[in-house]
This record gives sequence, structure tokens and C-alpha cells, in this order.
Amino acid sequence: MGQVKVVFLGSGGGRFAMVTQKRRTAGIRFLGDSFDVHLDPGPGALVHSWGAGLDPRKINGVLVSHAHPDHYTDAEVLVEAMTAGATRRRGVLAAAKSVLKGSESIDPVISRYHQSLPRLTVDVEGGTKFEIGKIAIFGAEARHSDVGTVGFRIETDVGSIGYTSDSEFYEDVCRSHRDVRVLILCVLRPSGEPWRGHMTTDDAIEIVNDAKPELAVLTHFGMKMILRGPDDEARRVNKETGVDVIAASDGMRMILDDTIGISQPKIQNRRLGLDRYLGNDG
Repeated sequence: MGQVKVVFLGSGGGRFAMVTQKRRTAGIRFLGDSFDVHLDPGPGALVHSWGAGLDPRKINGVLVSHAHPDHYTDAEVLVEAMTAGATRRRGVLAAAKSVLKGSESIDPVISRYHQSLPRLTVDVEGGTKFEIGKIAIFGAEARHSDVGTVGFRIETDVGSIGYTSDSEFYEDVCRSHRDVRVLILCVLRPSGEPWRGHMTTDDAIEIVNDAKPELAVLTHFGMKMILRGPDDEARRVNKETGVDVIAASDGMRMILDDTIGISQPKIQNRRLGLDRYLGNDG
């Protein structure tokens, strides 16, 4: 069995967390034997990649779920890193159509020049399938203020990983994420604080109850969630669903093989009661 590493370079989202950097908005890095992918590289993605010891020149995929700045601002510079400063046609850029072509209300947010640099550029909608290295990735439906928004489902040899992106709750939201091993949910707001186009802890409970992953990870926290306390909200989802749930933190690392290991500040993990997931450096 192989191994997949997931690095949460940022765990913040939304306008106010982004502009204050109360939580980083640098996205998530996925690394395996044949792939090295950066998902939703918002502000800080380049700097925090280097800070985490992850060379952005080694990526072979950039994924962008939608055309909001907390998800896309560092995408062009990562494309340049991936293509050796625009000297090699390599890697995959896969993004929502709104990111690449715009929509009625927004212009494209990645230039035509940068779209031309990778070996392959993919317009992603729900159900779109493409490959990076030896893994298959599918676009997953989402419903957000950017109507082109997509989530992703990443199929690896150690199990599937689902990423909801920003989305409001709707009937059958879990269609693309059932039976995943790890489900990463963008939960902007805490319980009782709904905001159109986004998820709250209450929505996360509904989704986790339906999808039943081995582990659910809450991330992409807005200011109301940060002030309320993501760890407490994660414990509530765990209590209501019986599924292991953790709140991401900036710099958190997850290793998937025959087990799931989490490395992040010890005090946070001990409080969550997830000792069995901790590695030696946890």
C-alpha cells in the first residue's frame, strides 16, 4: 500500500479571515508517489509552501474550486513554479469554468497566458474526470455564489478523499462524497450562524451523517467560526454523528496509509480525544 500526505497550509476562509490572516488562506497540498497537487491556493500559498518545506516547483497539479480570492490568488504563480518559470509544458491546471472563462458577473481570474502553460488545462464541472499521475480526480457539484463552483473527489490507492469547497447545504449534496475515506468540509460558520452559499456546523452534521467517512476534517473557517472555536464545533459533529471529526489547524499534516495519522499541536489533539490518530511528531 502506498502513502498519501495531506498538508493544510491554511485553515481559514472568507473575506475577514483572509484580510486579517487570523487563519491562513494558503490551501491544501496533496502528495503521493505520482502526484503533488496544490488545491485552492489563496493568499499565502507560495510563501507558506516554502515555510512548510514544500517546494512549489515540484507540484504537478493546481486545482481551483472557484473564482473567489481566498481560493485562487496564488494560482498563477504556482503555475509558473510548476512549469519551471514557463519554460516547460508540464502539469495540470484544473479549475471551475468560472475561474478559466468567467461568468455573467466575473471575469476569468487566471490569465489566458497562464492557462496555456501547463501540459493540460481542464474546465471542471460536476462529474468531470481527469488524471494527475496515477490518480483519478472527479469534479463534484457545489452550490455557491459563484455558480461555477466545484468540489473535488481524489481517488488514491489508499482510499478516496472528498473536498466540498464552499457550498450551501442542499438535497443530495453528498452524492459525490459517499464512501470517501476522508471528507474535508469547508465550514465557514458555526452552528446557528447561517450564511447563504456556505456551510455551518449544522450542515456538516447532516453531510457527515450521510457520507459516513472514516474521518471528517472541518476547515476554511471564517471569523465567526474562529471566535466560536473550531475544536468545539468539531466535537459537536463527532457527538452527533459518531464519526471521528477534527478541526484543521494551520500547518496540520495528515498521513494516509493503512491508518490515518495526524500531526498538529498536541494540546489541540488531546482535547479532541483523537490520540489514536497521532504520529510520533504529533
